[in-house]
Amino acid sequence: MRQIITHNLSIKILVFGIAVCLWAYATTSEVKTAYFPGDLSIEARNTPLGLAVIYEQQKVKVKLRTSYHTWNRLSADNLHAFIDLQGLKEGTYELEVKVVSDLSGVLVIEKDPAKIIVRLEPVVSKRVPVVVQFQGEVKSGFAVGQVTVQPDSVIVKGARSVVEELSAASALVKLAGEESSVTKTVALAVYSEKGEKIPGLVFEPPSVEVEIPIEVASEVKTVGVKAKLTGQPNPEYFVSQVEVNPATVEISGSGSSLTSINYLETKELDISGLDHNLEQVVDLLLPVGVRSNPYKVKLKITLKENVLSRWVDAFVIPPLSNSRVSPETIRVALSCPAKLINQVSSADLKVLLDSSEKSVGSHSISITKEMISAPSSCRITSFLPQTITLTIF
Repeated sequence: MRQIITHNLSIKILVFGIAVCLWAYATTSEVKTAYFPGDLSIEARNTPLGLAVIYEQQKVKVKLRTSYHTWNRLSADNLHAFIDLQGLKEGTYELEVKVVSDLSGVLVIEKDPAKIIVRLEPVVSKRVPVVVQFQGEVKSGFAVGQVTVQPDSVIVKGARSVVEELSAASALVKLAGEESSVTKTVALAVYSEKGEKIPGLVFEPPSVEVEIPIEVASEVKTVGVKAKLTGQPNPEYFVSQVEVNPATVEISGSGSSLTSINYLETKELDISGLDHNLEQVVDLLLPVGVRSNPYKVKLKITLKENVLSRWVDAFVIPPLSNSRVSPETIRVALSCPAKLINQVSSADLKVLLDSSEKSVGSHSISITKEMISAPSSCRITSFLPQTITLTIF
């Protein structure tokens, strides 16, 4: 047996080596072209000092070509998608999304999107309150008590248009069946309506300490939240909508303290003289012995302009020099913002007629709204008469 193995051993080793080389060559030389599974996050590089970047398209899908050997080593850790902001100033740009790999031999075939719209704005900062949000639940039979946050407000820095709209920073606490009080260090963030983290914001400090009392829930009840507003907005506007987020909260306490509670009110929010939409975080008014999760809500106040109506004469313009119209004016009912309604005059209105395919003689023409030129901020609701006579001579 040994003689069989050792016979022509050098030749056998050579043949085996050649086979290994051929296998390795075949494996590495085969090429795969396909979309990388999952999207890559787009990062911003070389952001100019004093500016912040905003871009809504946060992900890119890429099609790559490389050997099977390299493909099996690809991951989101060695693929990088980015936009280069080197040398740019404040403004809006369409920039190429660049994709590079830490591995050699990777060719980018396609990117979706290949370019994105980017806006560079000055960095501003302001102080905002910290709102605690929860993800998950404590152990059944227990409830979260009144949480405390240290610090309860922080400085947020970022793009001007983003920071000016912010009303709070969020500390997202993840719960997983806790049955005793805990203190957690929680990183701060701001989340979009879709629950996605808004990039490009810096918090000072970057995290807060959240003390979370976990108590036996003698009674738990879900109730609605009612916004309590005081004052009146600017006379040119009215409150169109009030949104409360969340619209319901979970309250806990003794059975007797919860029985008569069907809803909670917020602390008063004064909207006197308000002339723009407003988002504001406010505390809930809690009866003694009652706890709420959460204990703050966000109010979104939407305003609309007050609209008034009035009748205004509009001149009917003869379409030809050898034509006349009867009557020469019509009465138009306009609906305009209160601040503009008394500024509109006959000089702002015209009725334009189409004389094409009209011969010499008298013609009855039906007026439509499309024929009446009026200020863009006003709406035509009616007009009289609805028919005029055009005479061509």
